[in-house]
Order: sequence, then structure tokens, then C-alpha cells
Amino acid sequence: MIWQFDFIILALALVCAVASISLKDLLSAAIVFGAYSFLMCLLWTEMGAVDVAFTEAAVGAGVSTVFFIAAVLHTSRQVKPRRHGRFFYKVIGGAAALVIGGILLAASADFPTWGDPASPASTHVSPHYILHSIPDTAVPNIVTSVLADYRGFDTMFETSVIFVAGLAVLAILGRFGRRQRDEEPAEFAAVPIAGQSPIIQTACRIFVPFMQLFALYVVAHGHHSPGGGFQGGVILAASFILIAISYDLRTMLGRLRERLNMLFASLGVMIYAGTGALCLLMGANFLDYSVLHHILPATSPIMARSHGMLAVEVGVAFTVMAVMVLIYVNIASHGKSDKGL
Repeated sequence: MIWQFDFIILALALVCAVASISLKDLLSAAIVFGAYSFLMCLLWTEMGAVDVAFTEAAVGAGVSTVFFIAAVLHTSRQVKPRRHGRFFYKVIGGAAALVIGGILLAASADFPTWGDPASPASTHVSPHYILHSIPDTAVPNIVTSVLADYRGFDTMFETSVIFVAGLAVLAILGRFGRRQRDEEPAEFAAVPIAGQSPIIQTACRIFVPFMQLFALYVVAHGHHSPGGGFQGGVILAASFILIAISYDLRTMLGRLRERLNMLFASLGVMIYAGTGALCLLMGANFLDYSVLHHILPATSPIMARSHGMLAVEVGVAFTVMAVMVLIYVNIASHGKSDKGL
């Protein structure tokens, strides 16, 4: 690590963090927050956590910024001023931040130094994954082998949490079951977001196929390089969101309807859990992919674990892609995405 480079990134990240919570213009705050996420992406890359940096770039600096901007456009751009008590709350919040920051800095002195080979993590857990990942799974990307194999049960529930988040968005914004849905005009889909610019639309038609192809590459090649189902799913969702921004929601939903989107979200969880259930039916433990070599032709138990990870990564990509698109569509349409289509 180059400490001068890290210091510059941390200083800029601190400036962006303070600016994002200080700006009264919410649109500017959302943009600054996206810059903060990009700086954190650089920091993770400098620390060697490329997979984490990939996720931060796709989610933090990417779709999260789009979600914030879509929410601001449908609410209020300016923060309403408060008449009384504002200074008092700032003092309390600043004091709390200083106290907690001081505690964290004091505790950091007890942490092992960066890259210390004698630290607990480097003497117990990490060596096992580093030494056994390729012999056990034939997967050179240790992050993928840990997430999708060694602790695949945990990742399955993380995927389920994303699916539940999509259901929560539908329950809160979709307003299913309310009678006023049938009485409200469905004019959102005909309103162009980008002003129907032919330049933007042409660029969209050029970029979207490459984005989707790259997303599929990230999912399929996450075993051997940074990436996987989560990053690939976010990039795939970003391609559909780009269509909605360049054209309008009607155009995007004509290619990926909300009901089909929910089907993909459910299918992703079913693929993940179904792979584990198949292992149980074949007499092995849940998500013990090695037993799948009995049904996969020309595959050894080790390569079966690699193929099993690919299957669950595809499931993760389906769920993440569908939920991200679902969140954007419901935010941008006030929960009326199934009207008038």
C-alpha cells in the first residue's frame, strides 16, 4: 500500500462525507455521495479487496446514486429549514460522532498491523482457504469459493434477504390491494425522463448489449476473476435502468414486465436453494456440490463443486437483477408500474 495515495483518498472521502450530510440540495448530496462511493472503491482496490471494490462501484457509485436521484425527483429537492433546535441537535450529533470516533481510534491500536502474518486471522482461517481453495474446488478466486462454497449457506440467506427487500418495496410502494390504484391515472410511463434525446437513445442502443454481455461474463467468470452473481446482477439491472432513463419506463417494462421481474427474483432463490436440496436428495449435505458429479457428465467431485458454485451464482444474479430493477421502477413510478401496460 502507498500511504500517500491512501491519505489523499481518505481525505477526499471525508470531505465528500461531510458535504453529503451538509448540503441542503438533496440532488447535489446524492451526487456527492456517489463520489464518496467511488473513492471507497479506489480505497478497496488499493487494499487488494478487488471483489469488494467491484461491488462498491456497481452498487454504491452506480445504482444507489440512481435510486437517490429518482427519489429526489419525486419528492423535494431542498431540505426544509427548521425554526428551532437545529443547532442543539448538531452539537449533540457532533459530540456523539467525536466520542464514537475516539473510541474506534483507541481500539484500533489493539488491532494487528496490516498484513501481519501472526494475526489470528492469518494463523487460523485464512491459511485453510488459501491452501485448499484450488485443491478442494478448482476455483482460483478465493472470494468466490468462500462465499459460494465454504459459507454458501450464509450467502443463500443473503440472497433471500435481497428477495425479501424486493417484496418490501412492493408492499410499501406498490400499494397492492388498495382500491385507489384502479382510480389513479397511469401517465407515468408516457413521460420521458431524458427528453427523448436521439443522442442519448442511440448511445443506449449501443451500450446496453455490451453491458449485458459484460454482466454475463462477470457472472460466468467470477470463479477466475473478480466478480460473481451479485456484481453481474447489478450490472444487468443497470442495463435495464439505462433503457428506462434513456427512453421511458414503458419502453423498459415492455422488455421486462413487473410480473416477469418478480418471477426472476423468485427463480433466483429457487435455483440457489434447489441446488442445495438436490445435494440432499443425492445423499450429501446441503450445498455439498461434490455429489453432483454423479449427474454431471465428465465431471469429478472437485469440478462438480466449481459447477455447483456457478449454478448458485446464476441464481444470485437473477434475484439481484430483478430486485434492483423492481426498486427503481417503483421509485420512479410512485408504485404504479403495472398500470396502463
